[in-house]
Amino acid sequence: MENIQDLKKEGGKNNKNLFIFLLGVVVLAAIVYFVFSYVKTQKELRMLKDPTAQEEILKKENDKLISKVGELIDLPVGEEPVIGTVQDAETLAKEQKFFISSKNGDRVLIYQNKAIIYRPEIHKLINVGPVYLNSSTSTEE
Repeated sequence: MENIQDLKKEGGKNNKNLFIFLLGVVVLAAIVYFVFSYVKTQKELRMLKDPTAQEEILKKENDKLISKVGELIDLPVGEEPVIGTVQDAETLAKEQKFFISSKNGDRVLIYQNKAIIYRPEIHKLINVGPVYLNSSTSTEE
């Protein structure tokens, strides 16, 4: 009988040691995860504070957008578009019929002679049209 009780005590100690070991591994893994997350966040914050890095990020995003739109339509060669995001589609649609089918979040690429509305989530062109500039000339005498 004593041997069985001794085995139960040893089994309990082994389970307790195993639990403590596993708990230590989980805690260590959590510490490593949080340290790496902190370092990554600090790196991203430094990049966001650096205007040059911001320009590079924006350039990469714009190049990616131009590439995606270029899969759907021929774009003017050697010309950089002005790129924007539709923020208030309802107001834009009231001001210009070109934006009637647009939604908030659509991207707008404006070239010298062509404007394009692109919806990233469905990878589709929403509208394409010519660009008209309102130029008023004044002559001074």
